[in-house]
Amino acid sequence: MKIANAPSISVGIIHGLDKDPIFRKSYGLRNFENRLYADSDTSYIIGGCSKMITCAAIGVLVEENLLEWDDRVRKHLPAFDPQGDPEIGEAATIIDLCRHSTGLADPTPIFAGPGGTIFKTAEDHIAFVNTLPTADSSGQRFQTRWWLSQAAFGLLAQIIEAVAGISFSEFLQKRIFRPLRMSQTNIIESKSERDYNIALPYVRLSDGTWSKIETGKTYKDHGPFLASMGMSSSVNDMLAFMAAVMNAYDQVQGAQVSQPLTKARSTSPLKHIAAMWSYWLDRLVDDGFANETAYALGWFRTTMPTAALGMSSYNRYADDESSWVDEKTILGKESKRRTLYGYNGVTNGFVATAYLFPEAHTAIVALSNTANAGDAAETASRIMLQALFKLKPRVSTLQPLRKARDGCINAHEKMVAEWQLNRDVARFAGASKDFIGSYIGLNAIRIGILEIDSDSDHESVQLAVVFGDNPASKCALEPYNADMLSFLPLNREVLISRGMLAWTSYKMGIFEFVRDEEDGEVASFWWQLDPYEYPSLWVRDQAGMGPQQIQEVLDKFGQFRVEGKIADVKPVGSGE
Repeated sequence: MKIANAPSISVGIIHGLDKDPIFRKSYGLRNFENRLYADSDTSYIIGGCSKMITCAAIGVLVEENLLEWDDRVRKHLPAFDPQGDPEIGEAATIIDLCRHSTGLADPTPIFAGPGGTIFKTAEDHIAFVNTLPTADSSGQRFQTRWWLSQAAFGLLAQIIEAVAGISFSEFLQKRIFRPLRMSQTNIIESKSERDYNIALPYVRLSDGTWSKIETGKTYKDHGPFLASMGMSSSVNDMLAFMAAVMNAYDQVQGAQVSQPLTKARSTSPLKHIAAMWSYWLDRLVDDGFANETAYALGWFRTTMPTAALGMSSYNRYADDESSWVDEKTILGKESKRRTLYGYNGVTNGFVATAYLFPEAHTAIVALSNTANAGDAAETASRIMLQALFKLKPRVSTLQPLRKARDGCINAHEKMVAEWQLNRDVARFAGASKDFIGSYIGLNAIRIGILEIDSDSDHESVQLAVVFGDNPASKCALEPYNADMLSFLPLNREVLISRGMLAWTSYKMGIFEFVRDEEDGEVASFWWQLDPYEYPSLWVRDQAGMGPQQIQEVLDKFGQFRVEGKIADVKPVGSGE
């Protein structure tokens, strides 16, 4: 906790055929303001671990013959038609959504903007997905590469709603959470923070105090966000879910004795667990062991010993690619091979790890309300894993965490240095009124640039940007370069406090405005909201403009600015 600046952490283990968890322990404060301590029922945001539950929900409907894993997405969502590659709309299946093989981009800042903003409504989600990039400098990505897309995965919630006839949140409660007595999962704050056993997200400031991270409220009605990264759960509830997964898997395998269900009924409501683990894309790691590593349907799968442990954790992708594989940190190099299924959830102010070993009937869950200095949850899981299986040789589990913490800090310092290197305020000559207005991009997502009150020391008009019409997302804008404005907080503590964990490249915080050649008026701006994608065009919505006029601007300048070479390999990590 000290190394990772984690205010609290909760850990739990089920192992073998024991009826109850063999270990549960919580440390630290879930709520600093009210001095409330964490326990095994404390609910944390689980980030990407939400995907395991979403795919389990699909399995329930497959069992009832209402879906098939290889159903075309368009069968259930007729409006699904990505503009960048018609083949995706024609051929993409539920499997492609689950294992991230659609090739669609991952606009995490749209999902989780400053102040906890979700830029768009769930009703707009399909139209939004249809405009996302599908290719990079290596060509179209559909079914050729693993490419994380929270937005594409979120379509699964809308498929479930279309088939079940109820909201995604209600389906989860009726078909999974209530049967498994997961009472602390997807708690919605409606009264006050003190009334619920909920962990709040914090960042530790340089003076040693704790600042609450602006993450907004849990969006129970925003199915796509919940499905991909928005669920919350407790150690006890996640152990119940993991036990149900093993129970369902044992039944399919014909095991004589199934894992007893923690806090649940004797039979699992979950189905098709084996099928979820049978479709995958390889995610190979060059660590000298050649053990199979892949991304299945909502789960990572690997075989120990491997450097792939914690594949989507800060402890693996902390700084530069050269440090991803460290032989000295690989667990169990002299121990028996063990197949592991799991996930590492990383989102604004929270980290979560859920590891499952079906052959040993073992599950390890760790949750923490921090996400800025390495991954406390993944490290805790490594500690438990090494002790539980008596892995040999013993290796340090804390040193990788220190390295990850330093890597996170160094990555931010590098980003700020690049921001400063490319800044040239002397080239900025535009008037504030040139930029004020409403801008539309990616199908009906709105960004507003407005005038704000100036500080007493400034006479000039100051500007701010508001994302998705949410006042909580307001960020001050400052001149950056010729016709460029920046909203990127340079102070790391401020950036994290604003809930801007996904901002990992200085270009993500720059608006580059485009003027019409005929009248010199600002017509739009380019925004590279993902450093691994081409910049997208956001059109200034002038008085009287309709969809046709906006499309004319897009046709004139292009939906995406395709020039130069961008990164070919996208790491797992931010907003997972």
